[in-house]
Amino acid sequence: MLHLTPRLAAVTDAVKPCGCVADIGTDHAYVPIRLLQEGKVSRAIAADIHKQPLENARRSVERYGLEDRVELRLSDGLQNICAGEAQTIIIAGMGGEQIAEMLDNTLWLRQKGIQLVLQPMTHSEDVRRALRENGFFKMTETTVAEGRRIYLVISAAWDDTKKPRVTAGSDYIGALRPHEVETDRLFLQNVLRRLQTKADALREKGDRQAAALNEIIREVSDACR
Repeated sequence: MLHLTPRLAAVTDAVKPCGCVADIGTDHAYVPIRLLQEGKVSRAIAADIHKQPLENARRSVERYGLEDRVELRLSDGLQNICAGEAQTIIIAGMGGEQIAEMLDNTLWLRQKGIQLVLQPMTHSEDVRRALRENGFFKMTETTVAEGRRIYLVISAAWDDTKKPRVTAGSDYIGALRPHEVETDRLFLQNVLRRLQTKADALREKGDRQAAALNEIIREVSDACR
């Protein structure tokens, strides 16, 4: 059985059993290989924008004898993935702004029966905003520690219900439970530090956005207490 890092293990744990999974930005194809080994999926599409990661993926797939169950595909994000090909879409290890752009622009994702498993490396608030505005609901949010970093994994599905932003800081906090889960608290503390750094820079420039950011900081800070 292929061993995964805690971050990638959290991604595979979030995947529900299905026929086919598409792993976007697959790199070495470790996630689809593990899902096939666990019997969670029957086949996989391992996609990446660059040829070298796909070559890495090819070697991994061959090492575990899964050539007949993994299709390697060159794709810029979801551009070369077609509607109906996969029941689960994994987008892990990318920036939140990049993931949000895919959610905003890929209309075929907005259908029932598709699970999204998203692991943004930055700006998780952008991912939550895109999910909310495009009619997705968040089924779970999980944090996991790997070394000194804390990672977030979001599982979501479409339900055609666009939701308003509840508060200024709601897209930054999401469904995390900082009073119950230690890694949730640590993740939000990192978000808080990033917001504070940005607010300090805006104040030095005399930018009026600093006041709005302070409101978000207060809300995230209160959630961490």
